[in-house]
Parts: sequence; C-alpha cells; structure tokens
Amino acid sequence: MNTNSGDQLKAAAQTGDIDLLYTVIHHDPWILEIIDSIPFVETPLHIAASLGHIRFALEIMKLKPSLALKLNPQGFSPVHLAMQNDQKRMLFRFVYMKNDLVRIEGREGLTLVHFASQIGELELLAEFLTACPDSIKDVTVKGETALHIAVKNDQYEAFDLLVFFLRKNFMRNARMIQDKILNWKDEDDNTILHILAQRNFEPQVVKALGLLLKIGINLKAKNLENKTALDMAANADIRSILLCAGAKSNSQITDAPTLAHKLKSNITIRDKMATFIRRVRKNISEEERNSWLIAATLVATAMYQSALSPPGGIYQVSASDDNHVNNTMTSSWWNSTNISTNAGHSILSGPEFSVFLIFNMSSFFLSVIAIIIMIPRGVIGSLVAAPVTSFAFSYIYSMFRISPTLDNVLTILIIFLLILFTPCIELFLRIYDDLKSVIVKKLNR
Repeated sequence: MNTNSGDQLKAAAQTGDIDLLYTVIHHDPWILEIIDSIPFVETPLHIAASLGHIRFALEIMKLKPSLALKLNPQGFSPVHLAMQNDQKRMLFRFVYMKNDLVRIEGREGLTLVHFASQIGELELLAEFLTACPDSIKDVTVKGETALHIAVKNDQYEAFDLLVFFLRKNFMRNARMIQDKILNWKDEDDNTILHILAQRNFEPQVVKALGLLLKIGINLKAKNLENKTALDMAANADIRSILLCAGAKSNSQITDAPTLAHKLKSNITIRDKMATFIRRVRKNISEEERNSWLIAATLVATAMYQSALSPPGGIYQVSASDDNHVNNTMTSSWWNSTNISTNAGHSILSGPEFSVFLIFNMSSFFLSVIAIIIMIPRGVIGSLVAAPVTSFAFSYIYSMFRISPTLDNVLTILIIFLLILFTPCIELFLRIYDDLKSVIVKKLNR
C-alpha cells in the first residue's frame, strides 16, 4: 500500500465518496487486504462509522466484512466509534447486517450493550438485546455485567430494562442464566445488590431494590471484604428494606461448604445413582438418545396394550349377573381358584399368567427406565418423568386387576419394587433438585 493510496482512501472515508473508494481500489487492488493484515489500525470503516457515512460504511463491509471486527490503536471497533459519536442510524444498519457485532469486545471488554447501559440509551439497548440476546451475558475485564454498569452510573431505567429482559427472554436455560447474571460478582465480588445498598435513599434506588428482592436475588452473598449487602447498607432506610426482605449480616451467616469439601464428601446411594445416570447420558449422542426414546416408547406402549388384552382374553359377564360376580370374585381371588364368573380376570391359569407377567413387566419397566434416563433434566424433564411414572402405576393396577390368583399379585408387587426402583429414584432426584433450588432461593431471601 503506497502512501498516496492510503491518503486517498482516508479522504474517501472522511467524505463518504464511494466513487473515490473504487478509484483507489482500481489503482491498488490489495489496499483493503493490507489494511486488514495490520493488528491494530484505524480503517476506512472506523472513519466512516465515526462520521455517519452509512452508505460508504456498508460498501466497505460488503467488500471486506472482517474490517468490522478490527480494533483501532485505542481499542475500539467501528461500532464502538459509532456509539461514541451518537451515530444511531449507523448502529441500526450495522446490527441489521450482522447482529454479532453487538458482542464485539473493545477496550476493557466493553460491548455495545455495556456502552448503552452506561449512558442510558434505552432504544439502542433494547435493539441490541433483541438482535443478540446472548449479549446480556457479556462481562468486562472488571467482571461487570451490563447491570453493574447501569447501577454504577445511576441509569436505573436501563437497569429496569435489563432485568425485565432477563425475566422475559426465552433463551435456552433462561432461568439459570437469569439467576447467574443477577447474582454475578465483579472483580471485588460485589453483586448488584451490594452496589445498590451503597446508593443514596432515592425512589429509583428503592424501586430497583424492590425489583431484585421480588425475583429472589441471593441476600447472603459476600464480597472480598467478607461483607453482605446488609453490612454495606449506606443508610438506615436501605438497611430496613433489606432486613424486611430477610437479609443477614456476615456474622449471622454460616459459610457454605466449599467445592473441595463437596468433592471429598462420602459417596451416598443417591450419588451413585445420579453418577450412573449422568454417565449413561454423557456417553450417548443426540441421535442415539432420540432413537432409544422412540424404541422404548413403542415397547412400553405395546406392553401396556397387551396388559389390557392378555393372551386368551379376560372373562366377560352380562350386566344382569353383576351381583353374582361381585359375590364370587372375592372368594375366587383369595382361594386362588379360577371360576368362570370371575369377570375382568385373565382366562390364563395361574402358572401361565405368571410367565406372561414376568416377560411383559420386565419389558415394560426396562422401557420406562430407559425413557426416564434419556429425557433431559430440569423442569421440563420432571414434567415428562412424572406422567411416565404415573403411567407405570396405571400399568401395575391393570395387571393387579386382571391377575387370576393371589400368587400373581405377589409377583407383581415384587417385580414392581425391584424394577420400578430406578425410575422412582430418578424422579425423586429430579424433584429433589428442583425443590432444593427453590428452597435455597427462598432461604437466601
């Protein structure tokens, strides 16, 4: 790249002259490639973005998209400069063309969402979050989220927008992401609640505190000085609000077990079961999981259907014989006899039904176990596991009702206890984990 070409390209960017741009490229075809090879450089896109020459900037991005990611010697990308120079229309066009530009990290790890939170640009902030929801997770080199930055700069409307976005977003694992970001600690281990507790008692601060307390932020979190938000309360009014919400001081909180302590703890039966199930899940691919779920569901359905219509069928009776059936059913049940008026019971003899019972129930419950192990964890997994287990109980009851003898009933109960043990434990683990997370949040409040 010769000096003359460089000067002409800079002049074209400053005036937004697309014709001059192509004149320079005609005389020096490698000029944009050479600029792109320099690690930190002010590109024509930086200049055009700063001055608001939208068409020129978009032309450059079309010719050399990678220039949009370049940082200048001051550590800013073209979108950062557009933000700093209040070039809103430029920003909208940039984000429309490539939404990942929202997450470009500039100097000190600042992104567009951080900048918008810092200056309280609500429309831009909403646009950035909508275009790239994952940008809410970005953290600066100081460990600050966009929420930290908004509170530290007294931009409480931006703070409200960020919180409500977290509550309304539908990203994968949205609830977990929300809890993680709301309780995130900066480089001094201060959460948003620590920072708010140090502000003056103002309506906006009270509103922000109320919003955090409502959604269940951790009130027991400690910073590097081993202080909770209550310990750092700047005045009596804020302290009173925190106390009413259940906040505690450092001296009232027992430190939770460390990760090392948890890893060294004795392995319980629950740990063994959970480890086995998690290893099975980790060792299969998504395609294998889907295939096994389909196969297990088909087998379970077929076995349930055969339980409703066993080989040979069941004894039938007319409505006029109702009283007689009820009288003979009890005696035939407990005396292990097979009377033809025993309506609703299998025609198979006791030994024959036992063979059918063992094979049918083994296939059914192995399929149920496979289904429960394969479905994902979390709230959705629990919602699926619960009806599957209820389905298994319905199957047991159906077998119980059609069994011709008491011996078969005992066999049913033994197989039920042995085979259904695994899915029940898995279901209980799911429910336990979900309830535990809810209880912990309530206690932290």
